[in-house]
Amino acid sequence: MRRNTLRFVNHACFEVENDSALLLVDPWLEGMAFNNGWRLIDQSTSNAAMVERLNRAEVPVYIWFSHEHPDHFSISFIKQFKQDFRGSATFLFRHTLDKRVVGFLRRNGLEVKECKEGEPAALGPDMRITMFPYSEGDSWCLIESGGRSIVNLNDCVLATPAQCQAVKAKIDMLVPRVDLMLTQFGYASWVGNPGESALHKAAALEKTERIALQIEHLKPALVVPFASFVYFSHPENAYLNEGQNSPRAIVDAPRLAPHAPLIRFLQPGSVVDLDKDSAASLANEHERAMAHWMALKERGYPLLPAEPVIALEDVKAAFMKYRETLAANLHGLPRLLELTRRIVPLVIHLSDLRQTVKCSYRKGITTLGYDAPWHVSMSSGNAVFLFKNEYGHDTTMVNGRFRAGPSNATSVFSRFFLPQRMAKNGYDRRNPLATLRYLVAKMMARISRQQPG
Repeated sequence: MRRNTLRFVNHACFEVENDSALLLVDPWLEGMAFNNGWRLIDQSTSNAAMVERLNRAEVPVYIWFSHEHPDHFSISFIKQFKQDFRGSATFLFRHTLDKRVVGFLRRNGLEVKECKEGEPAALGPDMRITMFPYSEGDSWCLIESGGRSIVNLNDCVLATPAQCQAVKAKIDMLVPRVDLMLTQFGYASWVGNPGESALHKAAALEKTERIALQIEHLKPALVVPFASFVYFSHPENAYLNEGQNSPRAIVDAPRLAPHAPLIRFLQPGSVVDLDKDSAASLANEHERAMAHWMALKERGYPLLPAEPVIALEDVKAAFMKYRETLAANLHGLPRLLELTRRIVPLVIHLSDLRQTVKCSYRKGITTLGYDAPWHVSMSSGNAVFLFKNEYGHDTTMVNGRFRAGPSNATSVFSRFFLPQRMAKNGYDRRNPLATLRYLVAKMMARISRQQPG
């Protein structure tokens, strides 16, 4: 009997399997992510169980990562895979300037195939994947299996008709229709301070508007919301759970009412027969999944314990090391950006130390008075993480473990860490032309946002 299925695993992870290949997508199956800021709502899956399942596969195994965020690119899964997988598998990642992911996988002795934008990669006689880069290191893909087409948008921000149409044009060049679309349904970052419920509500509503636009332009036959089965798991960010979209909120959203017959939630272990199933045939599975996710929500989400306080001198040392590393990678660019006011010094209130510090690429770090105005407030441990990790700023924006000051504080925060984002993506002294193009593009985008609408 012909096999052509999609099995939902957890969060953003699913498998597509037919008689010629098995493709596993974005396996984050256990543990925390984003500096203890996120945790899986359903904790029934594990790396060990997945690797054992792959060991039983009777077809070639492929594993695709959409991007480097830890809820898609899980180091713990890779370690378990390297230790226990007994067969042959190929990891897939898009061609990038920095080669970070590809280099990491190869250093661990794993077989890797770099995929070029828009070029279908054959995984077997009856399966292929085509991937397309998106903004800030993300990517989406088109999977073709047994004549069926699956579009995985994961975290890509298709939030305007123009963005949706651009993706649709690329899809139309490869397949005549979209049989199944997977897309994120909850907000996945800081969307306001405690008490700013209007901002949280607006972020949740924006997700429903985004899904509606995607359906209206991509015209899928079946829509599976996913990549949002997590909760904010730290005492510093737990307040963000209150406004988050639940599966029930998506199903009941007025903006999605015309599309409700197409929307089907799945739970870990749910299987879609790509040859036979439709939105109508999956109605009962959808209701079981809805009951599953809502039961977990009603049970409540346990929070992690608070972390130890870190001494002020250690916070300062972490920033100075960060500043020194960027100076080596980018020469004098961070200082120049600050000198020309493209970025300004960042003032951080260290809430657990009751101290305020000013961080400058030109002048180092200085202690201010406790009552000094600040741009962001966070714990000492979170501040050290911010400076010590290449994804420090991106992680902190996603996990929401900070408070923003008034006015344009989040903009100041983001611009201050532009050099960090550049360095991690390979825009440094080794690639001067690409770095220049990146800076010009950023400048033009900022000017465009400031133009009167």
